[in-house]
Amino acid sequence: MHLLSIQRPSKSICLLFLFPAVLLFTGIPVVFSGSPDDEPKFTGETRVYNTIRIKAEKPRIDGVLNDACWLEGEWGGNYRQQMPAEGARPSQETEIKILYDNENIYVAFRCHDNQPDKTDRQMARRDEFSGDIVGINFDSYFDHRTGFEFNLTAAGSKIDLILTNEGWDVNWNPVWDGKVGQMDSGWVAEMQIPLSQLRYSNQSVQVWGMHSWRWLNRNKEEDQWNLIPRDNAGPLYYFGELHGLTDLPKVRRVEFMPYVLGKVATYEKEEGNPFADGTDPSVAFGVDGKFGIGSNFTVDYTINPDFGQVEADPSELNLTAFETYYEEKRPFFIEGRNIFDFAFDNNQLFYSRRIGHAPLYEPEPGEGEYVHQPENTSILGALKLTGKTSKGLSVGIVESLTQREYAEISSPEGDYKMVAEPLTNYFVGRVQQDINKSNTMIGGMVTSTNRQIDKDYLNHISNSAVTGGIDFRHYLKNKTFYIDLKTMFSQVSGSTEAITSLQQESSRYYQRPDAPHLKLDTTLTKLTGSGGSLEFIKGANGKWRYGIGTHWVSPGLELNDLGFQTNADQFLEGQMIGYVENSPKGIFRNYELSLGQMNFWNFGGEYLFSMAELEAEIMFSNKWSFHAAIDRQGKTLNTSLLRGGPGVYEYGGTEQDYFISADETKKISMGLGYENEFYDDKVSHRHEIQTWFNWKITNSLQLTPEFAYNSSRTDYQYISDSDFEEDGRYLLGRLDRKTYTITLRLNYAITPDLTIQYYGSPYITMGQYSKFKSLEDPDTKDPGDVFHTYSSSELTYDPGQRVYQLTEDPSLAFDNPDFNFREFRSNLVARWEYRPGSVLYFVWTHNRTSYEETTNEDFGYNVQELFNEYPENVFLIKFSYWFSL
Repeated sequence: MHLLSIQRPSKSICLLFLFPAVLLFTGIPVVFSGSPDDEPKFTGETRVYNTIRIKAEKPRIDGVLNDACWLEGEWGGNYRQQMPAEGARPSQETEIKILYDNENIYVAFRCHDNQPDKTDRQMARRDEFSGDIVGINFDSYFDHRTGFEFNLTAAGSKIDLILTNEGWDVNWNPVWDGKVGQMDSGWVAEMQIPLSQLRYSNQSVQVWGMHSWRWLNRNKEEDQWNLIPRDNAGPLYYFGELHGLTDLPKVRRVEFMPYVLGKVATYEKEEGNPFADGTDPSVAFGVDGKFGIGSNFTVDYTINPDFGQVEADPSELNLTAFETYYEEKRPFFIEGRNIFDFAFDNNQLFYSRRIGHAPLYEPEPGEGEYVHQPENTSILGALKLTGKTSKGLSVGIVESLTQREYAEISSPEGDYKMVAEPLTNYFVGRVQQDINKSNTMIGGMVTSTNRQIDKDYLNHISNSAVTGGIDFRHYLKNKTFYIDLKTMFSQVSGSTEAITSLQQESSRYYQRPDAPHLKLDTTLTKLTGSGGSLEFIKGANGKWRYGIGTHWVSPGLELNDLGFQTNADQFLEGQMIGYVENSPKGIFRNYELSLGQMNFWNFGGEYLFSMAELEAEIMFSNKWSFHAAIDRQGKTLNTSLLRGGPGVYEYGGTEQDYFISADETKKISMGLGYENEFYDDKVSHRHEIQTWFNWKITNSLQLTPEFAYNSSRTDYQYISDSDFEEDGRYLLGRLDRKTYTITLRLNYAITPDLTIQYYGSPYITMGQYSKFKSLEDPDTKDPGDVFHTYSSSELTYDPGQRVYQLTEDPSLAFDNPDFNFREFRSNLVARWEYRPGSVLYFVWTHNRTSYEETTNEDFGYNVQELFNEYPENVFLIKFSYWFSL
């Protein structure tokens, strides 16, 4: 829990208490599972399972527990509910048996069910939670920090993940085997987990942390072998123990997976352009692999990687001055990334999407010239080392090299190349030490980026950047409270042109004329800065949560070479209080209420604004859920609205959002959301409606359409125009904008190892400007007097040229900024894991993009124009084969 990461805003709290009544009066059934008499409280006792080394032949993994080895050892059971009724007896019994030899851990489950026809056997792609599930998690370091989890759905699909006390990561994909089968009173699961896929110490007698769980989807019920209380400081602190492991071998973990890829891209042919003949075929080779260094450390590597099978980013037309954050989707960078987490607010030391980003330089074509610009920077290779010593020191290292990329230019005078991206080396190092039985953790992180800048036209790019930080957390009173401290620093080096550009970026705007604490220095060749956070939180053991904290980011902190950052020059202080009820009470299954308040200043001592947030999350006993939030922000000194101009005061506003979701365990379920914003100027506002449906057509076919409609009016939308900026006026306008987003997902699991996924998303946004205005009085504290709105007599419009002109000064003119932007992105991915660890992909990527410098709000017209656009298609086949030595 981070004090200042409270989600953005909510609604009239009285609705939270009226809503249950609505459920009752609409006849929606309310079902309570468990009773208070069945709820023994968590006692803190740790259960122990004693495994044995098998004497018979190892089992055949087929989902039939008739192998002789399964007669050895003891079955464990007596699971208890974790939800909905913590500590209550489960509605269905579960049994577990664990055996091992020098190569594998073997796990068998008996999942009893007195209504086996109601077992949810929804099949899905690997790592998707769907239907009934059973699984086991090993804290093989026994450090209460990292758990390696293996799960099987009742349909036989695999889910594997790394569990930490902060969450889980399903992008870890070990190679193991698992099958499910049926029995008269339920279903069974059988697993074979190679020791080579785990990390453990070299002690002759091992004790591992162990957690086993079962999910009954029709009840939204989780049963656990060693109960982890829902009110906890981190799940791994409450694991049971696995005893009986002796003389485990030092497994030689050497794996490699070469791949070959064939790809064809098709697009509209452009006459005269030698780079756009309509078709681009290509072939690529590469290899991924890993090897162990002892039992504690693993090195993952990739050479010439390709990530053509990952899903496309969602469409967006960003009209702000700040970069859009996109989630990482490339397997190499997301597997095991938890050790590299070092962030607070929007300040992140390692943002892996910087590696392989779009080139930073794009040549402007001259007359008669054509430019072929690479879309991304090629990764020559990357290496990642992760692991933990027997004394609790976690280590993570990432090293990557991206090649020099060239833009090819075809010119009447002859063809030539220009460097679009310099040869670049990226390094990330992370350490974290556990002290005092994991009650204290101290760590550090450092990143470096080094570029080979040898062309004058690349001088706007920094030569090198070093960032780092130290983090510390200490738990008090049986992990009821904790103190969390993070510090960051950065130093970026480059030419005076590069450092001047950094000083003028949207995160800091050193050129602001009214900020005496900021000074634009065009002679600097280095930019340095720091930041940090300090929080005191009560996060567990009791129904009440509260905390206080402060965050700060100096003007010169710059993380964007290998990290992510949107704001600098900011100091904030905040506090929060919350109430959590995890036990079923009447129609409530659980609920949570929270209230937070924050105050912001910059490093010049200017008070920026204050805000308060009220939020509620409710799960009803009929498995419907409801979210409501309200956010109030007061009058604000906005130092970025004019993008380097003076800071100006703008109106405060109130934002609200609500979301209701039906029982997702049903064949058909849906959700509906509504958000709005209203500003105190009585003009600016935003409304958004969202809805989604999930239809489980069969146990192997699932369809999920989503739809969102956004209508907004912004009275102070910045319009970039250098003439107005140089004249000190700064141009803004009233923007009326409508946006439609449709997303369609289709999942078809032919078998647990052969799946087809489709993702398609048309995006249409249209904007019309009016009420143009310019800066009049930057010193006033009345937002209504800051800008002057031009009347029709002060501003003339030429519809033929689509140009506005200032009557008093015709040299001040600007183009009509209206727009229609349309985009369609889709992926079709067929994935066949034809043997454990070896995968064949077929991928079809389809994109269309259309832009008009006008506004037409007719939805049908925009859909037609979007699909009239010539498509870009990529067809890809990728074959990989896993070897283990």
